[in-house]
Amino acid sequence: MMIRFRGLVMVGFVGLLLCDSLSSVVAADSVMLEFSGQTMATTYSVKVFGPAESVDVDDLRIDIDGVLRNVNDQMSTYLKSSEISRFNASDSTDWFPISPEFADVVDAALSIAVKTNGAFDITVAPLVNAWNFGPSPRTGKAPSDETIQQLLATIGYQKLTVRMDPPSLKKSIPSLMVDLSAIAKGHAVDRVVEFLNSKGMKDVFVEIGGEVRTSGSKAGQWWKVGIQMPDAATDQWTVAHALSTSDSDRAMATSGDYRNFFESDGKRYSHTIDPRTGRPIDHALASVSVVTASCVDADAWATAINVLGPDDGLAIATKEGLDTLLISRAGDEFLRIGTGTLSQYSTASPVGAVQASPVKAVDSAGSPWVVMAITTIAFATILMAMAVGVIFGRKAISGSCGGIANKTNDDGSVSCGLCSNPADACKELRDRMQTTHSQETNA
Repeated sequence: MMIRFRGLVMVGFVGLLLCDSLSSVVAADSVMLEFSGQTMATTYSVKVFGPAESVDVDDLRIDIDGVLRNVNDQMSTYLKSSEISRFNASDSTDWFPISPEFADVVDAALSIAVKTNGAFDITVAPLVNAWNFGPSPRTGKAPSDETIQQLLATIGYQKLTVRMDPPSLKKSIPSLMVDLSAIAKGHAVDRVVEFLNSKGMKDVFVEIGGEVRTSGSKAGQWWKVGIQMPDAATDQWTVAHALSTSDSDRAMATSGDYRNFFESDGKRYSHTIDPRTGRPIDHALASVSVVTASCVDADAWATAINVLGPDDGLAIATKEGLDTLLISRAGDEFLRIGTGTLSQYSTASPVGAVQASPVKAVDSAGSPWVVMAITTIAFATILMAMAVGVIFGRKAISGSCGGIANKTNDDGSVSCGLCSNPADACKELRDRMQTTHSQETNA
């Protein structure tokens, strides 16, 4: 989706993000371009303040989608034809050619893996699947100790090597797999910001799935990002931090355990798996926010510190000179401890109240009638939104993925919000269409 505002601009961010305020007025005659959609199994939001009059908003939206599609084509494990999927499927232990961007991300991941002694490990995917948080069908049950030990033998960042010239990966055991879900969103944020900056757009805000990077300002006001209280029941903000300043542009990522978990036999299991033990993390740390120059580093460090826990996480944040905010559960309340520029938000005593989470465990998802009702309402809402778009936009429905009057790209593909996510799906659909066309032509 894309929205262009002129004059009075109302600013509000959804999810983990917060601007100067949820509703603020920017200078008259100012222009804010806003784009949003889906990518990497989550949503993205892009804001460009004060673009040049010559900017074609439709072309810009397509270009942003193109950047995100490129990341998916390189690093999505949901796309069989992606570089990472082909590497994972390969049994070869020889050097495997990859793109320079893919190599950069793996290099950054391995660097943090070494610094954390494996608390951050991009080969942990088999364990994530076993604990019901990967693409495999969920069982709602914890894996056995024997299974965990067997899978631990199949992972390990030490079994993976990256080479930058020419960019290549190499694994020491054929079964080793790479999953960049804990770092690729940050990388994609960086790619979009750098693309916009290269086009002369210096005042931008880019967010993917809660990971955010800003550049410049909007009419002299610094972009601010809200850090949420780690409580799915309240959705309250605990601080609002200015990312970009006169000195530099910054990025922020947050890792928490309060939204994605499952319960089995009365025990709550976090989706964050400690690669060193093969088990979900189990400590008082509820969320970690990290501010760094690049979003790829912020994304990886947030997960790494979340795995390490409140004590070891705080120690390595201090050692590495990171700007972090660690929020831990203290009885029925939360305690904030910060380092670097985020130390200003530390609290001497607990704040807020831990609420009972309304989120259902994956193995006890509630009444099927409730699920059916929610699905029906959501489906009806989407149909109504499409109808409104057709009626008031005076555009016909088009596109293989059900988008509304989307523009045809130069390569013949249809660009739309849904397709930007899984470019995966769109690309493979295009491949199938091309194959079918070739077969028909040759027939």
